[in-house]
Amino acid sequence: MTSLKPQNYKCINICNNISGGARCRSAATGDRGLVRRSWFSGASAVSAIRCQRAPLVTNEDSMAQQIMDPGWKVVVGSGVGISFGAAPIFTAGFAHLTGAMAQDYGWSQVEVARAATIVLSSTMVAYLFCAWPLDRLGSRKFALISIALFAGSLAILSQVGNSLLQFYLAAALFGFVGAGTNVVSYAKAISRWFDQRRGLALGLAASAQAAGSFIVPLAAHWIIARYGWSACLVAFAAFELVVCLPLVAWLVADGPPAGDPASKNDGPRPSIEAQAPEAGISAAEIIGTPTFWKLALCFAVIGMSFYAIAPNVMYILKRRADVTAADVAWIQAAGAVAALFGRIVVGYLLDRLHARVVGILTVLLMALSALINATADGVAPMVLASILMGFSISGEADLMPYLAGRYFGTRSVSKVFSWLLFAFCIGAAIGPVAFVWLSTLSDSVVLPLLLLSAVQIVPVMLFLSLGRYRTTPERVQSLAVALT
Repeated sequence: MTSLKPQNYKCINICNNISGGARCRSAATGDRGLVRRSWFSGASAVSAIRCQRAPLVTNEDSMAQQIMDPGWKVVVGSGVGISFGAAPIFTAGFAHLTGAMAQDYGWSQVEVARAATIVLSSTMVAYLFCAWPLDRLGSRKFALISIALFAGSLAILSQVGNSLLQFYLAAALFGFVGAGTNVVSYAKAISRWFDQRRGLALGLAASAQAAGSFIVPLAAHWIIARYGWSACLVAFAAFELVVCLPLVAWLVADGPPAGDPASKNDGPRPSIEAQAPEAGISAAEIIGTPTFWKLALCFAVIGMSFYAIAPNVMYILKRRADVTAADVAWIQAAGAVAALFGRIVVGYLLDRLHARVVGILTVLLMALSALINATADGVAPMVLASILMGFSISGEADLMPYLAGRYFGTRSVSKVFSWLLFAFCIGAAIGPVAFVWLSTLSDSVVLPLLLLSAVQIVPVMLFLSLGRYRTTPERVQSLAVALT
């Protein structure tokens, strides 16, 4: 029998030994009372360390404290910022906005697709520089600055006249300042708040992008039909400043205070990596690992595949079947709903399966989606393809920060995540123009869609070749910590 005197403990009531059913029992006797742990015959070391530093919670206030837990508040605040950031507005609203602009000014599909490539290219460049200000300003300040600048870029884009040069410059600004409104700004804060449930927390925050992707095309279609594309952009800019900015400022915190190393609802975090001093892995060490380059190539192919379709979705669907702009909006909305649930499911699976298995599943769904789009001749199969693509791309926002943290440590999440996003955007910048070029060359969208389906074998093989995590979840590390 051992006795400890911590300042403040909340203990798990009973934990079962997996092998023999033996139990360790813990009881907290007060705010500064004794915490005792009984070691029964055959009980494992893992079963004996289930105490978490946290205030004692009574039956009356336990639910309220769980809801207001600061770790989950960070997830909610991050979700608000992500839901109407650059990613959902670009992927779900850009086709409607540029389609209306092209109709007003007589621009061709190739000229519009070039703007999408400019947005993605400028976002790609921005990701190279995100890690430095993120490490110095923290997630909260960096996100707030990015939201304000992004609102300004939307207002500027709304004033573009019949000039492709103005349009391309505004698109470049949109992509560059919009990079900080995406998941990259919040991944490190969430990773510092969560360990055991990190995948779920990242999935819930990233799922907000899908919620935004559901609302944006419907809102854009409604506003453009009544007031025009310029008013639509102004409305989005106002929403950023009036709703997103204050909520992110209120809810997001960079990390737990000293002595409180985890969200109360995350479970104990005795892992060495989680409690180590703040010191990141050097850039040379990261770039020198085969794992980094495998991940970079994986996400480059995924980015190319998704963005070959997303900005050209109206062009693709109208070439495959007789669909209206309203049909396209609802098809996109179906994909957004799938992505909403898909990100939560992917986050949940990441806490239970190896990330490479989850990655392979998402890539296979993308291949199937492209194959269905290549053979579809009606709205129903197109809806199915959109749902599969939504589930597939939902893994991207969860997998990148999760893999960055597990293979390179939480202190390097911003750095590695930014670089993986850079690789993702390299592929994404190639995708839209390459797709239109191939479809023009073959006078059909079928060939590029079939090629997109086939090329998914590359990320599948790369995911299969990944090795073990550098930093494992706490539940795997707990035995080693208990024995020290």
